[in-house]
Amino acid sequence: MAWDGNCGFCHYWVLRWKMFTGDNVEYRPYQEAAKSFPDIEYKYFKQAIRFIDLDGKIYTGPGAVFQAFQYGDRYRWVMPLYRRLGLFRFLSDHFYSFVSRNRTVMYKITVRLWGKNPVRQKYYWAYYLGGLTAFIAGLLILA
Repeated sequence: MAWDGNCGFCHYWVLRWKMFTGDNVEYRPYQEAAKSFPDIEYKYFKQAIRFIDLDGKIYTGPGAVFQAFQYGDRYRWVMPLYRRLGLFRFLSDHFYSFVSRNRTVMYKITVRLWGKNPVRQKYYWAYYLGGLTAFIAGLLILA
């Protein structure tokens, strides 16, 4: 898996994905990985996350992540879903595109929702949801 080594958002999620795939997938910043694949243009690595499978097939964007999950114990079901359901593929591709254009903001949101440590995530989003629910309930009671 070749990812942008200069991207905090990418680094966060790569650390998380390693938990799912273990040592079955090698994660390397594209700045380093590109040297191992001289037949692939450097600019190609810069465009999106890439997963180069054992058979040489290259997956891009969400397909790269989902194919990497095929080598783990969890989330193996996601790639077949991505391949077979056009709506899921469409939504995944568009969400990936949105996130990749807004990585700095998405990193800040990620940290606010799950904390700074991707390996030991905290579920702050549940606190926010609980607070929002209580706020809405309070408004309904006052109305």
